[in-house]
Amino acid sequence: MLNFHLVFLFAALSVAAQQTPFSTASESQWTEFHHPIKSVAVIGAGPAGLQAAAKLVEHNFTVRLFDRSPGPGGNWFYTDETPVREPYPDKPLDETPYVPKNLPATQYYKEGDDGISLEDRWKEHWQPRPVWESLHTNSPAVITELTDVPYSADKPWILSNHDIQRHVRAYASLHNLNANDYQTDSQNAPVTSYSTRVESLRKIQATHTWRLTLRKLERLPESNRIKAHWWTEDVDAVVIATGPYGSPHVPEISGLLEWSKVKDAEQHHSVYHSQSYRRPQRYENKTILIVGASVSASEIARDIAPYARHVLASIRPHENIHPFKLRSLLRFPDVTEFVPEIDHFGALAAHDKGIKDGEIHLLNGTVLHGIDEVILATGFVRSNKFFPSYTDDGQPADLHWTGHYIPDPTLAYTNVRPWTIGKYQSYAFAKVWEGTAHLPTQKQMKADYDIGKYNFRGLFASAPAEALFRQYVAWLNNESLLNGGRFVEPWPLEKREVFVYYSNVEWIKGYVGLQNFTDFEKLPSREWDSDEAAWEAMVYEDLEW
Repeated sequence: MLNFHLVFLFAALSVAAQQTPFSTASESQWTEFHHPIKSVAVIGAGPAGLQAAAKLVEHNFTVRLFDRSPGPGGNWFYTDETPVREPYPDKPLDETPYVPKNLPATQYYKEGDDGISLEDRWKEHWQPRPVWESLHTNSPAVITELTDVPYSADKPWILSNHDIQRHVRAYASLHNLNANDYQTDSQNAPVTSYSTRVESLRKIQATHTWRLTLRKLERLPESNRIKAHWWTEDVDAVVIATGPYGSPHVPEISGLLEWSKVKDAEQHHSVYHSQSYRRPQRYENKTILIVGASVSASEIARDIAPYARHVLASIRPHENIHPFKLRSLLRFPDVTEFVPEIDHFGALAAHDKGIKDGEIHLLNGTVLHGIDEVILATGFVRSNKFFPSYTDDGQPADLHWTGHYIPDPTLAYTNVRPWTIGKYQSYAFAKVWEGTAHLPTQKQMKADYDIGKYNFRGLFASAPAEALFRQYVAWLNNESLLNGGRFVEPWPLEKREVFVYYSNVEWIKGYVGLQNFTDFEKLPSREWDSDEAAWEAMVYEDLEW
């Protein structure tokens, strides 16, 4: 009798693991899909996208990994190339890229076509990252590490961008996802496509699939041309791993547009966004005004201080400064002169003699003279055109805590810290889409979202974050127990202890609590509203400049 019940139980579990047609009116306990998920596109080959692609390939999906850059790394893909000049003012976020009417299509560009140089056409396509040569992390190695390629035990806590770039490339190579790997997945289909930009993403309702419109650029040195190729691909599911910040932000300050046109005697623009900063030597004996007070502003100030004659920083007043913003302020070098917010830039006599004779008027009535260059460390705009909707504050809307888009869970978003929780989220994507893990019904996912119950990033800097991460691990393991799959272990406690020590020394003493919450149901209800803005302030530069 016992054996019969066991056989019946296993048979039931096997049936439960199979994907069934999607229906919003379904009486099922979980979200169901219209058809089995077999093909997945991953957009972005940074630490998050690489992990997602590797895990999906491991689980026998047909995977396509796209990135606009020439190789893996995401924001850690350092190059001396600087991005094309930022627009003044910000360009519309809903700007539609050019796509030929009939696809596939191929075009060849030579120097000067459409008034654009080959260099600018190439850089506009792949958008060199805002990383400078001497950039180091402001997070320790233990929370900036991908699995499978650990740092050596004697690696410094604070890593250079070159260390991280090599680290990410090593992970990509290990999983056959590097630019020089012509690898295939289990279906014998090519996986990676670098120098490839996703121009649009839309759902095809008739087939319940996603259609990506793609553009790949290839430089042809022998003919001094660029080859552009457009085509479309349809997949069952999509992972968006590009991050929310896609465009540099230029503040709207009276007179700034005219100043942005000015060049010095060496034909360098005298006003520019921090995304173009690379090395400090060009600031020798110059007076520099940095606009902003976040991470880029303070770290660039530290970099150029030994070279510049004078460093000023224009800072807007902030109430209730967050610990990470306070840390950025404290990181400015002692020689920095802080000045108030800018009211307007005065009129200039010419556009070809630099800005040194110009006047910068501050809100307190002070006028600055003799500025050689202005660096706008004013952050980036949340401009991820792939995501269907945003909330009023620019955050992705309707995301379940697993990263799945609630109205249509065949779309997922890497919304956690990739170094710590990325491997768990990637495993969740694979399990949900292969049928060995189940999402709650859309109604339940929306209810969880509405109360902010699962709003966390994965820095482990607060009790709710730690408790919810444990819930993530418990959910994955419970689904594996019921439906098959391997178990996962929590983030190592010894790494957390190193992180606590590091944060006390480098950040704010006591910022990471010592308590270990294991029962998230016992947390005060108000805790559910405390997102981990600390992580965003530490890594990204939003509009709080």
